[in-house]
Parts: sequence; structure tokens; C-alpha cells
Amino acid sequence: MDLSQVSRTAILTLICHAVEAERNKAVFNDPMAVLCLERLMSVASGEDKRWIIGKKRRYEGIGARDAKALVRRVKVFDNAVHRFIADHPNCTVINLACGFDTRFWRIEHEKCKYIELDFPEVIQLKKEILKDHLRCEVIDSSALDTSWIDQVTINGNTDFILLAEGLFMWFPPQDGIRLFKEIGGRFYRSQLVLDMVSERYTKGLWKKLFRLHSRIDWGLDVAWTFGIKDSHDIESYGNGLKVIGEEKGSTGPVITVSINAS
Repeated sequence: MDLSQVSRTAILTLICHAVEAERNKAVFNDPMAVLCLERLMSVASGEDKRWIIGKKRRYEGIGARDAKALVRRVKVFDNAVHRFIADHPNCTVINLACGFDTRFWRIEHEKCKYIELDFPEVIQLKKEILKDHLRCEVIDSSALDTSWIDQVTINGNTDFILLAEGLFMWFPPQDGIRLFKEIGGRFYRSQLVLDMVSERYTKGLWKKLFRLHSRIDWGLDVAWTFGIKDSHDIESYGNGLKVIGEEKGSTGPVITVSINAS
């Protein structure tokens, strides 16, 4: 799998979803995550298969708490989508840096337009493994290449919910702030739902400790680069942004931001 280290974290998220769906589908029913992981295994190299199997065993055992935390986060995002669709029939849902997420099958997708966006190599692999199931629109682009906004708003720029699950913490701060500014200037009567980490985890000793954790527990070499001191910091990053909700996520709060509500 020709994916960057950060993009491979999406596989860890998929593994957690599949593990929890197999553990107790009454709590988290996501058969498509199980199927997606099975098909990913079928196209993986021997080395990648060993990596996936090792991480799956970890999340089934000693790492079960981490798997449950990721599922808690995804349920907060799912609930935000359910509420927005109920309040804005025929809205547009955009899953930024979608990875191998299977939210499309967990929500009432027939009541909205659903769009997934990620790097070309991620989208290509997802199409390959879910080609007979993937029915939503996909855009192969970095979220930082804001030409995607031109594409999705060609018929209007209202009633969007933008999902950024496990995304902004990987951006260089100046790029993340630029994206906030673009979103605030381009969407109206819409929402952004995202999770963020504390700024302290992006600097000094805490950053070094997290990188060590990623090497030991994930088998990856990654570190968070963008964090915040307070959720309301987001309001200073662009006009029209207002924090209207905050819930417990996994590594940080899940924050709901209204975009030019009036």
C-alpha cells in the first residue's frame, strides 16, 4: 500500500471500527468496516498484512480501550450528521480526509448528498476494495488544495456539514488556519465538525513522547503539529466561525462550528 505514514493512521481507525463492530454490534453496528478491512487485507502485501494483523490483535486485547475511544469519537461525528440531516433535508455532507471510513453506510445517506475527499492514492485504494459498494461522490484531493470548495459549491454554498475527523492535528498550523479562513469565507448556513488536540501535545517533550508512542504502538513515525489551547480559538481563525458545541472525543474534544449562520 503506497500510503504516507499519516494516511496509514486511517487504517488504524478502520481496524478499531472493525474490532468494535465484531465485538458488540449492538453497541456499534458497522458491517461495512468489517468488509472494508477484509478486502484491504486481500490486496495488502505480506508485510502490510502482518502489520494489520498485529494491530488488530492489539486492539482486541491490550489496546481495547483505545479502540473504544475511537468508536466513541466516530459516534459523536455520526450523531452530528444525523442532527444536521434532520434539520437540513437534502443537505450536503463532506467527509474530509475520509480514509477508509464507512460513515456513508451508517447514516441516512438517501436524505443527503454525500461526498468523500482524500489524497488520490487513498481514494484509488478505497475504490479498488469497495468498487461494488462505493456509491457516493469522491474527490481525490488534499483538503488543503481548496479547489475542492469550488467543485462542491458550484450549485450553491449553503446547507453543508463538513466533517474533519482526525485531520487538523496533522496540518502545519499556518495551513490549518488558512483552511479555516477559506471555509469561513466560502460556506454559509453550514457547519464544520472537527476534533482537535491540545497545543501542548504539539511541542517539546509532549511531542517527542507522542512520536515515541506512534513508533511503539502504531508502528508509524508521526507526530501532531497543530493544536489549540481553547476550542474558541477557532473563532479567531476566520470570519463567520462560531463554536456552538463541544463533546468528548478520543484524543481531544469534538467541536461543532457554525459557519455564517445568519
